[in-house]
Amino acid sequence: MHFSLIDENGYTGRIDGGIGLMLESPNIVIEASNNSDELKIEFDQPHDGFLTTIKEKTEAITNALNVKNIKYHFIIKEYYPEHLGIGSKTQLSLAIGLAIAKLEGVDLPVEKITKIVGRGGTSGIGWRGFEQGGFILDAGHDFGNEKEKATYLPSSASLSTDPALTLIRYPIPENWRFIIIIPNVKQGAHDQEEVNIFQEYTPINREEVNEVSHQIIMKVLPGIIKNDLDCFGQGIKRIQKIGFKKIEIELQHPFVKKLMKFLEAEGVKAYGMSSFGPCVVAITENDESAKILEPKCKEFIKDVGGTVLIAKPNNTGAEIKIEKE
Repeated sequence: MHFSLIDENGYTGRIDGGIGLMLESPNIVIEASNNSDELKIEFDQPHDGFLTTIKEKTEAITNALNVKNIKYHFIIKEYYPEHLGIGSKTQLSLAIGLAIAKLEGVDLPVEKITKIVGRGGTSGIGWRGFEQGGFILDAGHDFGNEKEKATYLPSSASLSTDPALTLIRYPIPENWRFIIIIPNVKQGAHDQEEVNIFQEYTPINREEVNEVSHQIIMKVLPGIIKNDLDCFGQGIKRIQKIGFKKIEIELQHPFVKKLMKFLEAEGVKAYGMSSFGPCVVAITENDESAKILEPKCKEFIKDVGGTVLIAKPNNTGAEIKIEKE
């Protein structure tokens, strides 16, 4: 969920802040070694977008580390598609970058890897979540002439920008459960389409920016800290109807909007759409409530197809295991 901090009168301050929560699934799991004669990538089911990302990020990190002999063997054991709004490209990019750094015996902080692989230029959620997990509020970037950013663009078009500043990282209540609903409809905006949307629909007027900020400070943050899903959900649901998130939802396939109305009718306390969709996440207070809601969601999306799964919070970040031969 992203929100602009620029108003229509040209206010100079900060731009493209956001909030996000890290979950245990879906996952990207990679086994990496440097025992190959050349770059080798194994998939059970090859995915062109992922293959391209792995090759691009391998080139970026090896250039930065001045590695000449590219002999990595990547086995992709688990993955999920790009352009669902739940961060697969950022997580894959950072996993590749960190794996290569570890294999080369170089101690690189995640923030540095993030910039090398060209992520974090808009949202700071993905890189901080990879590092630490939890709930994250970032402050975006300094905005204005000769500042970090002079215009509102996605990470893919902000390659020279430092990763966004983290304001708060707080653990997600461990009892909360997340029903992730991915309907089989058009993917979320990406590449040039995403750039065009940013350029057409921003800046956001100051009143809506102020309201989003108010909901985060007075509802979302207290809800997380107090383990109060009612309070948290009031803020999250309101944010879906204002600012840049409202625009993202308006541009979605009609089924996504129907899905969110369905969740409201079911009395779900907290729900929201991922960044640019089409994934929608509903939050319940425990396993029992999640297991009651899950089959209802599967039934609701059966005409379009898709995936529904239950996830726990991830409050630790990426897991790294190093095995010696």
